[in-house]
This record gives sequence, structure tokens and C-alpha cells, in this order.
Amino acid sequence: MIRKCALALGAIVLASGCGGSSDHRSSAAESPSTDVSTSAPDTASATPDLSSPTPEPTPTTHEPVEETPTEESATSDAPDTWSGGDTTDDGDQSTGDGDRDCGSLAGSGTFTDPLQLGAVDGLVTARNCAPLTSGSPFNVRYFSFTLSGTPGTDAHAGASFTLTQDALGPVYPAVVQPNGWVLKPSLGSGYWTGTEPDFTGRYQQISDLAPGTYILRTEKLDSPLHSLSTPSYDVVVDPGY
Repeated sequence: MIRKCALALGAIVLASGCGGSSDHRSSAAESPSTDVSTSAPDTASATPDLSSPTPEPTPTTHEPVEETPTEESATSDAPDTWSGGDTTDDGDQSTGDGDRDCGSLAGSGTFTDPLQLGAVDGLVTARNCAPLTSGSPFNVRYFSFTLSGTPGTDAHAGASFTLTQDALGPVYPAVVQPNGWVLKPSLGSGYWTGTEPDFTGRYQQISDLAPGTYILRTEKLDSPLHSLSTPSYDVVVDPGY
């Protein structure tokens, strides 16, 4: 009888021992699964940080700045200021035989408000224009003229002057369209009258121009450090009709 009880107690102990070990294994098996699940978000959060530094396409802002047609927009309005019709009223200022007094011409002499020579139907001369001196805007002056017909083979426009010891700077003319496009530059085209150093004028050939309105730019090209002055000068436009 005692032996049966001992065997029964041993079976109970073994049964309880097996049950405890099975519970311990199940809890240990659950713990790694929690570790794996917690490490997964770390790898997912690392990838967005690598893809974030993409905003690099900023250089496109520099190209439109260079292409902005500021000169065209500023000069495209300019032709309305001096186009044809109003310039013919300058006939009141002529002193006979196409002569004009430079100081009495309408306009201020800037590019947007040039001195008005009006419609050129023959030789026109604007006399006694003030000397060009160093410093802006005193080293350049603009004149507007309108060719009413096709110029002849000897057509020219420019400046006539007499150099002196006190006024050694020549006057250089250029022909410009009202939109700012230079047709005849001051240097590289044009010709002198007189002999060096005693030049008496400089002119541009305009026989190849079509009828229309143009701007004659007269300028002093000597360095401002030179501080040379041009003499007073006459502006001459001869269409050669």
C-alpha cells in the first residue's frame, strides 16, 4: 500500500514538472517574435532619410533672367515718341535752305527723347550743336530723322566740325534704329573728311537705308580720364534725292 502511494506521488511530481517546462518554452518562443517586430520599424524609418535630399533643380531661375528682353520692351515703346508726323512741324525752326538751329530743336537729346530733325526731303543741317564733353550724358547726343524716300547713292549723315587746341575730340556718328539696333556703328564703319590730325567731319553712308525713321547718335569716344572736349558741331543729313 505504501509503495502504491509513493508511485502515485512520483507520477504527480512528474506531471507537474512536465507542465511547468512546457509553459516556460512557450514564453521563451514568444520573446524573439517581439524583438523582430520592434527592429522592423527602424529599418523602415532609415530609408526615407536617404531619399529626402532631392530638391536641387534651382539653376533654372538664372536663365530666364538673362533672357528677359528689357531693352526690347523699353525701346519698343520708343517709336511712338518720335515717329514721323510730329517731326514735320520743325519746319518753323528752319533758317532757310534746310538749315536748323540745333539749340531750338524739339527734344532733349536722349535716346528716348531725341532732338527732332523731322522729315528729310533734302539736305538738312542742324548748326551749332553744343560740344560733347566727358561724363554721362554729356558725351553723347541723339537726333531723329525720317527719310521720306529711297536715298541716293551719295546719301550720308554725320557731323561737321573744326578741331582746335581746346577742343581736340572728334565727333563720331552712328545710325541706330528706334528699337535700339545699331545699323552703322561709330567705329568699324564711317569715313573722315579732312586730313589727320585736322579732320573736318565724320559721316556714315546711308544709301542702303529704306525710307523710315532713324536715330543719329553723335558721341565723344575719348576716355573720360582724357577729359577732351569736342568742338561745337553741325549735324548733317543728306538723303541724296
